[in-house]
Amino acid sequence: MTGMIDDRRDLVATVLGDGALTPAVREALGGVAPGIATACCVVPRVPGPAPLAALDDERLHHDVGNALAAVLDHVQRAAASFTAGGRLVFVLPHAPLLGTIDGAAASAVTNGVLSMARTLAIELARDGVTVNVIAVDEAGPSVRAIAAELEVLLGDAGEDITGQEIYLTAGTDLGRLRP
Repeated sequence: MTGMIDDRRDLVATVLGDGALTPAVREALGGVAPGIATACCVVPRVPGPAPLAALDDERLHHDVGNALAAVLDHVQRAAASFTAGGRLVFVLPHAPLLGTIDGAAASAVTNGVLSMARTLAIELARDGVTVNVIAVDEAGPSVRAIAAELEVLLGDAGEDITGQEIYLTAGTDLGRLRP
């Protein structure tokens, strides 16, 4: 299954994707105040660590290609449901965005989504849709911090916030690793 949609009416946003952070996002949305613009959180599946030598054509197609194709499908589904003032938030694990050992496939997915989000922020702005990325520490996501950030981005206060890359990592993104 490449993605899931949560149709429960008590949520203020649709959650698409089956990434490892999906449960934390669903839990966080439970604490977000209702009455916001049409919103969607996309939480893509990110491949696990593997040595570069294991990233052959088949794994590249399956782990990276299928994940990015699923994200594109989620974005198209979300965009079709938006009215003026829609909100799209991608929730990604922060480690592959910054670079990790044995993380080439995960980095390809997360940084591909990040780049797509930047472009979508420009493209969808004409329709009043905001697009942002939240990067979360997957090892110990703070549901409270995710909820607070989603409340801002999905609520009225988020109307003018678009194209942002926001790290919720308790400072672990400081001083990005350099080779």
